[in-house]
Amino acid sequence: MNNLLIVDHDKCVKCGICANVCPSCIIALDDNGPKCVRDRGCMACGHCVAVCPTGALSNSRCPLEEQIPVPAEKLNSEDAYNFMRSRRSIRNFKPQLVEEEKIRKLLDIARYAPTAANSQGMYYIVVSDEKLIRQIADATADWMELEMAAGSPRARYFNSVLKVYREQGVDIIARNAKQLIFALARRLNETGVSNCEQSWAYVELYAPTIGLGTTICGFIQTCAQTGYAPLRELLKVPTKQNIVGVLMVGYPKYQYYRLVERQHLKVEFR
Repeated sequence: MNNLLIVDHDKCVKCGICANVCPSCIIALDDNGPKCVRDRGCMACGHCVAVCPTGALSNSRCPLEEQIPVPAEKLNSEDAYNFMRSRRSIRNFKPQLVEEEKIRKLLDIARYAPTAANSQGMYYIVVSDEKLIRQIADATADWMELEMAAGSPRARYFNSVLKVYREQGVDIIARNAKQLIFALARRLNETGVSNCEQSWAYVELYAPTIGLGTTICGFIQTCAQTGYAPLRELLKVPTKQNIVGVLMVGYPKYQYYRLVERQHLKVEFR
């Protein structure tokens, strides 16, 4: 890692900010400027490069030439507040499928979500086959029955869901979604679920800007996170991967005209 940091000494003012922001504490400042003090630990977050006020520093794992300058104009707080309030969980979709190019654009923003120690490592499976989605929903219903038989504390809730799904014929599980996105992470990644949650947050906030609606497919996601074998088999999930999240996506069937309200803020300062 001796070649990790590349310093332009003509530009470096030896301010030490790069060392201060390094989350792994592997950068120090000496008379010649910043240097790497350990040969392991860089998480490739790019903080050191991005924070340098003179553009004097590059990092072989996150080069200066690959970092885009922060736009001068920023979203004001009121617009940002209203934008975030306007997000809705969408469960009613138009019949047309979302184009692959737009799905890629939607998932691309997930790459920039925070992940534990910058672990990243998310992999996605997009299911658009109507028959397969129905099989996935049926498998989830079967899992609910097994959970009920095993005395799950959610038995009453699952029972009411199954009555709607099987007796009334209403797809309360997959919501007749035309497309489902499954997020996978390596089994050894202990933070895969939390990484996915933050990735979904980015995706769900970005989706309306490109005309899409989303919501987390809670029943299928909960089933998938238990490692339920029939569901894994339907998706042909590799042995070394776990399903860590499931999202519905599509073009919203309806438009909402008012901002959402929530419970009052509860906070205590000490």
